[in-house]
Amino acid sequence: MNIVQLDKISYYRQNRKILDNINLNIQKDQNWVFLGGNGSGKTTLVNILYGYLWATSGTVCLFGKLFGEVPLSEIQKRIGILQSSHQGAMLQKRLSVKDVLATGILSTIGYYGSITDEDEKKIQNMIESNQWIKNKDQNYSTLSSGEKKKLLLLRALIRDPELLVLDEPCSSMDITAREDFFSFLKEYRNKLGFPTILITHRTDEIPSYFSHVLMLKEGKVLISGTLQDTMTDKNLSELYSIPIRIQKIGNRFYSHVI
Repeated sequence: MNIVQLDKISYYRQNRKILDNINLNIQKDQNWVFLGGNGSGKTTLVNILYGYLWATSGTVCLFGKLFGEVPLSEIQKRIGILQSSHQGAMLQKRLSVKDVLATGILSTIGYYGSITDEDEKKIQNMIESNQWIKNKDQNYSTLSSGEKKKLLLLRALIRDPELLVLDEPCSSMDITAREDFFSFLKEYRNKLGFPTILITHRTDEIPSYFSHVLMLKEGKVLISGTLQDTMTDKNLSELYSIPIRIQKIGNRFYSHVI
């Protein structure tokens, strides 16, 4: 069964077409990269997938549930999402490490409402299983950039999602923090087995275990398919409108302007 099925998705903002006739099927055993430059429509597509935005036309079906026929909350609770915008919001709210994890259970940005004893235990177990967390009451703002992103990943995973969505998770991270983050992600993914969608504009940020790519340019699908078949000089050059050579070293893809 497809866990994600998008049929003829288009989206307009103030009479400007942001997405144009997007079709996509994602199966449970696949990990997809949404690849494209700034303004290509990647984040808009993710926002439609999660229900932050409503498509102007077309249908969205997740886990066999058609958007509009079931409450969005029923679908959203099955998705873990990490967006870079969460980081700034957490800083403004002055939350502790524990509070950030609680917002993942409550599906809020600020800490509103209350959690159950069972949820409290789940948070405590997650903190205890991550030895890099030294103090559950430590303010989020005092963490390093890499620790902030790892905590936001834990926030996205706190409800044991069936699908994980990462929207440019490595922004503002140096190469050491980035590789540490992806090792951390792989550890959880190997343990829990969830499919992942990664949004990025850099080929070298694609983890080795990802299987498929959707290339977006100006709101349209340029090409989609397996990484092995689609990561070519021709496709990348067309995607970014500049001559590019793609090189595979180990199981990672590195692109160079030529």
